[in-house]
Amino acid sequence: MEEAILFIEANQSLIYLVLVLLAVIYAWLLLQAYQSLRAAVFGLERERAIRRLTRSGAMLALILSAVLATFVITTFASPAIPPAMRPTPLPTVSLLATSKPEQVAGSDQAAPPTPLTVDMIDGSGCQNPEATITSPDSGEALRGEVELLGTAKIPGFAFYKLEYHDLKAGSNWLAISASNQPVCDGCDEEEFLGTWDTSLVTPGQYAIQLVVTDTLGNAPLPCQILVQVVP
Repeated sequence: MEEAILFIEANQSLIYLVLVLLAVIYAWLLLQAYQSLRAAVFGLERERAIRRLTRSGAMLALILSAVLATFVITTFASPAIPPAMRPTPLPTVSLLATSKPEQVAGSDQAAPPTPLTVDMIDGSGCQNPEATITSPDSGEALRGEVELLGTAKIPGFAFYKLEYHDLKAGSNWLAISASNQPVCDGCDEEEFLGTWDTSLVTPGQYAIQLVVTDTLGNAPLPCQILVQVVP
């Protein structure tokens, strides 16, 4: 039902245009039938004119009812739909894009990224069952292509992104995958978040985080884990 209401809201101008054109056509046919009825002399001509008059009048009444229904839906029903039920507009930038380092005032050079250490990795965000990584486990050794599983389905869900960090000075979070489709471990949706090809990075310790964002731009605490990439 909500999808039909949103469709009418999005296409109301076209719907009104089509209905007005149809109303004009059937109003003209109604007038022609009325004139034929007045000019009819024989009984058969009058019957035909009456049928045309009835048919045109019924169609005109149906079209006017559709106009009224469209007005009611777009004026009263559509605004009542909560934002969470509305489709999320696709971002104008790639979900995989990472933020650029901020520039220092009065300098043409960008400020270096904030160093990230093992002690700064916060796994408390993984306790949120609606935004968490279930596999791999923190501390697990990884090699080759690794499937990351979990849940990304917060209220008003907009998109999620998976990122990794090599914990080296001057490094940033880099994208693994992103999507604007919710993922749920144990629900109807697939629990697959993305695939990380660890053969493309240098063996060592890495941090992985899952960031889930809603339609208002809010995000719960990211789920962060530590893993060891081995040859």
